Formats: sequence, structure tokens, C-alpha cells
Amino acid sequence: MAPLQHTETESLLGHLKAAVGAERWHVWFEDATDFHLTPDGLTVGVANLFISDYLKSHFADHLATAAQCATGRQVPVTFHVQPDLFQKRRAKNLADEAEVTSRLGGPVAPLRRPEPRRLENRPLFTLDNFVVGPCNRMAYEAARSAAEAPGKAFHPLFVHGSCGLGKTHLLQGTLNAICQKGHLRAACLSAEQFTNRYLEGMRTGRLDAFRHHYRHLDVLVIDDVHFLAGKPATQEEFLHTFNEFEGGGRLIILASDSHPRDLQAIQDRLISRWLAGLVVKLDPPDAATRRCILQMKIAQLGHAAPDTVLAMVADRVAGSVRDLEGALTRLIAYAALLKQPITPDLARQALADFVVAVPSRAALPEIESVVTEFFGVTTADIHGDRKSRSISMARQVTMVLARELTDLSLSDIARMMGGKNHTTVLAACRKWHDLVKSRAEIAWLDHAHRRTMSAEALLNHLKDRLRN
Repeated sequence: MAPLQHTETESLLGHLKAAVGAERWHVWFEDATDFHLTPDGLTVGVANLFISDYLKSHFADHLATAAQCATGRQVPVTFHVQPDLFQKRRAKNLADEAEVTSRLGGPVAPLRRPEPRRLENRPLFTLDNFVVGPCNRMAYEAARSAAEAPGKAFHPLFVHGSCGLGKTHLLQGTLNAICQKGHLRAACLSAEQFTNRYLEGMRTGRLDAFRHHYRHLDVLVIDDVHFLAGKPATQEEFLHTFNEFEGGGRLIILASDSHPRDLQAIQDRLISRWLAGLVVKLDPPDAATRRCILQMKIAQLGHAAPDTVLAMVADRVAGSVRDLEGALTRLIAYAALLKQPITPDLARQALADFVVAVPSRAALPEIESVVTEFFGVTTADIHGDRKSRSISMARQVTMVLARELTDLSLSDIARMMGGKNHTTVLAACRKWHDLVKSRAEIAWLDHAHRRTMSAEALLNHLKDRLRN
């Protein structure tokens, strides 16, 4: 069967790129695959069997969906090894290495200053404009100390806290301060980027270049380190990278949404090394800190508002820094659209349903803490496989609340709750939805006493506890 029109292939590539993202497209598809789309199906040419197996395991659904979008119907997807793809990839790698070697002046020349990909997009994130309060003072002082003398007082620095509390700002601010020194080699990336680059190095036979790049830095900053959970090969690679930073005034800074002890599916050898450094937490800002944050944010945006208005916003929006930014953006837009000055009355109108529509975000550890206290079980219970009524109920409710009150995906929730399957989380959410819809009464034992509550009332009660 003859290939389809060029437009169908372009459509396939467009859908596939959008589905997998730029980073994974570059690592697993660009210069390593060739697509042959016909009415009979999609054949994916690959450079070797390793890539073929990986694409089958991780991207089969994406490929099938992209092919269906391009052809308008479901078609089979097959894989075929094309040796010429490997030769093209190898030639490109050699050309790239020759260019880098020429620029650096020799095959073993150290990297001068690896470009911190995320840093260059966050120039406003500095330690000077990080608003300090009781909620984050220890973390701020630790970051300041790390910037002034990396690795002298502690190694590593591990920052943890819920989403939207300023972890990325603190990391970027620290890296900005370090890079201003000029002589230190520093880089910042997410754990997902580290994983993808490691896999690309393994796939293309350039692991030595990958290791040389990251193990010869003075400061390495890794955001969202919890992404390493359930990835033993990447964890092993990161462990060796970490060990290379021991001594000599070098430092690794890590950020996560949970304390190292609460991370699941991470090697004990890594956890113990992280705990040997300085672990600091970011808590939600208090009212006074929220007012200071609003004052700084509105000044950065080039607007002004009376202190009474900012105080009112700070009192009404008691969530994360991200929630505050959302409320402020809404207030400024409301005033601009109505062509009115920002006043207390206008603020009350603009934010009338803001708190109701956007409840305070909660991190999974906070949800687990409230649920385990309510049901009288432990975190280990809901992460495990015991199936007593109270434990099963607590596990199910945790999954439902995590799905509703966090930005975590089904897979993230499953991973962070003891390495479960994402279908388990999906099934729990669907079952609870059915219970709410049928107005079912939920019964469980609490300290040997039988308790009952409707499914909807139980969920709302726990949400209220999280808000308070």
C-alpha cells in the first residue's frame, strides 16, 4: 500500500510532538526514528532494538493516538530496525563532539560554565527579592550560606515544601548568586531533565560525555528530585554523581515536595546521603509575609494598591504564593477591564468567589497527615497493601483528595503512595464518585467505635480540615 500524503505524516508528527513534549521528542524520536504511514498502518523505523523496546513500552499509546488523529481511524503500529538511522545518528554525534572539542580547545577540557537552562528564563528570581518570613527563614539563610561558600558548611542542601511556596525561586536565586561569582561552574535542571539526558547518553553511546558534564561542576541544582522515584538506573547514576561531589567545597542542592524520609521508591543509599546534609522546609506564609509578598509582586508588575487592599487579599487568600499571585492578577485585570482604581470595594467584587473557586492547594504529605489522623492509621498503612476496612478507606480517600486538591497526575499519586499503579488511583476516584452520586453512607471503625458519614460529607469534612 502506498504511503499517505505528506500532510498526513506532518499531522502525525505534530500530534506526537505535542503529546510527548519537546524534551522526550528530542531524546527518543529526533534523529532516531523514521515514520512510514499508510492506510494499512504505521511503521516506525528505529535505530536499534533498545529504542524499539523502549518506544513499545512507553509510547505505544501516544503513537497509536497520533496515527488515529492523522488518518481518522485506528491503525496498527509496528516497529522496524533501520541500520541507516544508527549510522546517521552516530555521524551527527561525532560532528557535535568535534564542534565541542574545537570550542573547548581539547578533548578533555572541562566545561567552563554549563548553561543553566532554567536559570536563563528566571532572571527575576534572586535571593534579594525572595520575601523572608517565619515560614521560610531557615531555608533562606541556608540558601544564602550555600551561595556565599558552596559546600563549606553542609552538603547537600535539601529544600522541601508544598507546591507554590517558593522552592524554585529559592533555587534559582541561589544559582544566580553563585553564577555572579564568575569562577564557579554551576548548572540547574529538573530531575526529569537529568533522567532524559542520562537516557540519551546511554542510547547514543555518550555516557562519558554526560558524566564529564555533570561530575565536574562546582554546584549542581536539581529541582523536583522526587521524579527519580521508581527509576533505579537513574538513581544509581545520580548516586555516583553525588559521590563525586564529596569534599572540595562542592555542593548539590535538591528540592522536593516531600521530606527525604517520606519519599517512596528511592534507594536507601540516596536517602541516607540526603539526610546527612541540611534539610530545610518551606511552610505556607503567614498573614504578614503574605502582605509583603503582595507588595513586592504588585511593584514588580508596575501597579499600585492601597495597603488596606493588600491586607484584605492577604487575609482572604491563605494558600500558597502561587494562590496569592493568582488573586493579585485577577484583581489587576478586574480593575483594568472596568477602568476603575483598585479599592477595597473593587477587591471584594473581584475576589468574591476566589477562595471558594480555588481552595488552598495541599501537598500529598499534608493530605496523608489529615487522613491518617482522622482514620487512626499510619502513613505506612496507606502506602502498604493491608486491606482492613479503615486502612482501605483511608487509602482510597487519600487518592481522591490528592486527585482533587493537587496538580499531581494519576501516575504521580500512585508512585508517591508506595509505587502503586495509576489504574488503582483511577479506580478509587471512580468508586468514590459513584458513592457520592448514590448518596451512600460510609462506615468504618475508629478506636473500636463504629462511625458513619455520607461519602460527600466525609470528603468535605476532610477538605475543611486541610483548609484550616
